[in-house]
Amino acid sequence: MNTIHFVGYSAVHPSDFHYETTTSPGQYTLLLVSTPVQFLLEGQWQEYPAGTAILYAPGYPISYRACREIYQNDWIRFSTDDPLVTQFPLMGTPFPVSDTEYCHLLLKLLTWETSLASADSDLSVSNLLQVLFLRLRQDTARQEATSHSSQLFRLRKKIYNSPQHPWSISAMAQELHLSSGYLQILYRKMFGVSCMDDVIASRIRKAREQLAYTEKPVSEIADACGYHNIEHFCRQFRQQTGTTPSAFRRNLPDAVQSGLAPLSETAKKETSPDISSETVSYSKYTDPAPFISLSHYNIAGSDIPSDALDSNGNILPPNIPES
Repeated sequence: MNTIHFVGYSAVHPSDFHYETTTSPGQYTLLLVSTPVQFLLEGQWQEYPAGTAILYAPGYPISYRACREIYQNDWIRFSTDDPLVTQFPLMGTPFPVSDTEYCHLLLKLLTWETSLASADSDLSVSNLLQVLFLRLRQDTARQEATSHSSQLFRLRKKIYNSPQHPWSISAMAQELHLSSGYLQILYRKMFGVSCMDDVIASRIRKAREQLAYTEKPVSEIADACGYHNIEHFCRQFRQQTGTTPSAFRRNLPDAVQSGLAPLSETAKKETSPDISSETVSYSKYTDPAPFISLSHYNIAGSDIPSDALDSNGNILPPNIPES
């Protein structure tokens, strides 16, 4: 069961902000900071950068304060019996969040769902919390997380949002102000695949969608996916999917039913994110989650966006073809 007690996002406080309390029995508190912050840990104040998260267990002392002109964070206080939270790898220990914008949007959605309190809100809240903590668990397992993690995630979003772009190692490295060699090392450590292999995977992904949902000729699809040589496109398509573009289209009924046809085993290993083998059971949530606002927090940005894609390359939801 999940119960949201307090939730909000983009709370802004002045430079003298200092918050100290102890979490209530049975309640967890999650903070995601958007500015540098100081946490009191083992009796000492320690500074952490923007993009840091911390999960406090029930009954755990909380103490943090601003260390710049302003302090800003998203937060949620909740009760749960979900193993994704109760068995979270880090409790009371700050850790870097690689995709802060993604987690920020999830906390926005949790705020809206909790405040709306519709008939389906409890299920929506449960699903959103699970998505949030699945992502955060991945971050706690990333031993290679660096100060460039957020930049790398933004770059990967851009690649998958615009696979037809003439991507190159040198251009990507220049965008992140890194050397080409260092970018390739960081990218593979972060995603388990090289930069250019990821570009190929994004282009083939788009090609599969175009073959399935449009009647464009193969040559036009190849060009739309960033290939100016159809033979090169067909060769990479076969390497990634195990079939040719034309054969893929001929077998569309089976391909669509099976999710646009699976990638080859090699491609799966190169492009699929790591998923923990740990089995987690999920509870069915039936109790509605009450919404209570906190006077010392400011909930900002209550306008719901018209789409989920911004200029930084956040990926749109998949288009559903007309029947």
